[in-house]
Amino acid sequence: MMRLSNILKVLLCLCLAMSGCFMREGRGIWVVRYQLNSPIVLDQIVDDTRQGRFNLLFVQVHGRGDAYYHSRVVPRSEALVETPPEYDPLGYVLQQGHAAGVQIHAWLNVFYVWPYPPPYPLSPQHVVNSHPEWLIVDDDGRNLTQYNQAERVRESSEGLYLDPANPLVRKYFLQVCREVIQRYDVDGIHLDFIRYPGSRWGFNQEPLEAFIKRWGVDPRLLSVWVQSPIPERFIERKLPLHLRWHYYYYSLWAEQKSSYVTELIKDLHHEVKSIRSQALLSAAVFPDPQVAYYSKGQDWPTWIAQGYVDLIVPMAYHGDQHRVLAQMAEAKRRAQGRVVFAGLGAWIKDPIQIQQEVEGLKEIGVNGFSYFSYQGMKECDAGYIKQVKGYLHRSRASLPQVISRQPGQGNPSSSILEADGALLLWRSLKKQFFSLDAYQALLGRLGMTEDALQEQLREETAAFERMTKEIYARAMPSLDQKVLLPRSVEVQSIFRYCHPKDGPQTREEASIAIQEAYQRLQMGDAFAQVAAKYSQRSATPERFYLQDGWNLAEIVSSLREGETTPVIEVPNGYLIYKVLKFYQPEERVYGELPLWLKRVAFQERFARMVKEQE
Repeated sequence: MMRLSNILKVLLCLCLAMSGCFMREGRGIWVVRYQLNSPIVLDQIVDDTRQGRFNLLFVQVHGRGDAYYHSRVVPRSEALVETPPEYDPLGYVLQQGHAAGVQIHAWLNVFYVWPYPPPYPLSPQHVVNSHPEWLIVDDDGRNLTQYNQAERVRESSEGLYLDPANPLVRKYFLQVCREVIQRYDVDGIHLDFIRYPGSRWGFNQEPLEAFIKRWGVDPRLLSVWVQSPIPERFIERKLPLHLRWHYYYYSLWAEQKSSYVTELIKDLHHEVKSIRSQALLSAAVFPDPQVAYYSKGQDWPTWIAQGYVDLIVPMAYHGDQHRVLAQMAEAKRRAQGRVVFAGLGAWIKDPIQIQQEVEGLKEIGVNGFSYFSYQGMKECDAGYIKQVKGYLHRSRASLPQVISRQPGQGNPSSSILEADGALLLWRSLKKQFFSLDAYQALLGRLGMTEDALQEQLREETAAFERMTKEIYARAMPSLDQKVLLPRSVEVQSIFRYCHPKDGPQTREEASIAIQEAYQRLQMGDAFAQVAAKYSQRSATPERFYLQDGWNLAEIVSSLREGETTPVIEVPNGYLIYKVLKFYQPEERVYGELPLWLKRVAFQERFARMVKEQE
């Protein structure tokens, strides 16, 4: 007699064999704009997608503030200059894709509008040329076009961004989105680069003045040592009081910046659904929620919770399987039952690695997968798509059912400049954890309820705001006043990265590599030569001021010039410093200092005054 399990397997196979009865699984590919200037190439992409049993393409039609479609809002891409004027890449891929049963989502880059260095866009209509005042600026008040070559090498941002805080920028992008959704029968709008380039960016006049008016503090003066999330140390009071003050205001600044991005997401959701209710709104996001929020202003867990997006795609490209599974498991928990696709780095991982990741992700209930990118897979292995089909797509699959729901009433960030500081601090601290489980575990270790934490934060917020009234203004030097810049050090480094969620084998490999580098240094090999072989970041000299906040200041200060530290384990890997030169404290006239040194001078005075009152 046939066992019940075997009967179920037979029934499942019969079901899958019947037309239209497929498993539900998202199988997407990102198609970068470089592939869109030829109908022949688009035909091949659609055919490969169909043959490989994929069911969705994210097609990049608005990549650098330009259009791979017929637009009245943005200029036609310079890459299409040799194509006939009537050629419409988006219209063509929609026609071919829908005929093949493949969904086509228009992939739109939001705030990132042009790569750097020059040449700049040729069209006067391009937003970089027509509205240069919309470009985002750094904490020194400069946009990227004002950087010299040496500064650009050290800067990690991809290129020129628009300012998310500018209402005109948000209105402009709503026009971009509206035109696409009105004129084309796309199955969805897919958002990318809907974020800040990093912590140092976003100090444009309007958000800066709004923050100063509300809180009485200039965020440009806040310590660089609070630009990475360390909520555990803050809650456990393991930071000096003056640094906790910095952390409080930086958390408020992170909330304000993220609120501008969230406001655009909310408006885009309304725009898309009011024009075509069945179209999906999705976003590619940084996979670590605390980094996305605190460093990039990309508060995607709130977007999910409030119903502003239908589908989230964390870009879990890098790292080993342990890291990818941890990132996507947290995304599933944050999604609260909503659809989540895993964005996979197929251009840097072979089909076997991708197979292992997908099989592990299916076990935790991930709804689908998107592979970056079509061309990346082709360049990695000509038979990549065929291998993925053989390993993972043995039968066809329909897209998961996505049920759009009404967004939550009211945007929790809309009244950010009127909200209570303690409430904003608590909200921000929760977002600074990789997982909500880690937040709850910390409260458990401290024997503290959430209500007790909020009461503690209310008391501390009152203390921070008293410090602002009583000390902040006094700590601000006048322009003609002499100030003391503290002792500083110039160092080179060798660094091996490890994500906190990487598995033991990956961490061991990084540890072995850094130990080999250290042994080479001990044998007398030149630091630059060793760094070139082992370091994963530039060994360009860096200068640090020896102030409270830098955890490694004591180790570095104990060395002499020319000496190297032992291997130091840090939360994101391993490093070795070589001390090049110590600089003794010096007096300077405050008004003659560049802004970054004014920040150092202010922080030194503020810390001293706080300690005097403790």
